Amino acid sequence: MTCDIVALVRNQPDVRTVIEGMVAFGEQLEPRDVSGGVTQLYDPAGRLLVSIEIPVLVKVSGEVARLLGSDQAARVEAPLWWVDIRAAAGLPDAERIARRFADDLVHWQGGAVWTGSVGVPRGPQPQPPAAGATGATGATGPAAATGPAGATGPAGAGPAGEAAW
Repeated sequence: MTCDIVALVRNQPDVRTVIEGMVAFGEQLEPRDVSGGVTQLYDPAGRLLVSIEIPVLVKVSGEVARLLGSDQAARVEAPLWWVDIRAAAGLPDAERIARRFADDLVHWQGGAVWTGSVGVPRGPQPQPPAAGATGATGATGPAAATGPAGATGPAGAGPAGEAAW
């Protein structure tokens, strides 16, 4: 089963810089950019470990509560950047790398980490403006709300560490 992680960060994240930092500190990763702004991390054997979606700015208050539950929403406030991180199934290092990326991103940008699993509706998706509409509309996502299943304690306390907002 894949491991889905969401990093909710205060400032616009620089995904490439966090990856470069991980590599500088000994992770053997090969980042590749693919269509749609997705960054994928491969191990030295060429196996896909982690996919990192393009960060999405969430402007609408209540969007985190709608998507991840009120407990998670109580720890963050909009506007924030939502980053989906997905670890490949069947590769133990994949989950560790995904969790480390999320933890490092939150460490540098401030925010919180949410961990879930496949089949959990999540993620705001940028929506095109309606015909004739002007201005930003905010991000929207699946209609179903979910709880923060799998979230763990403060940074440094566990593999899916969370930083105080």
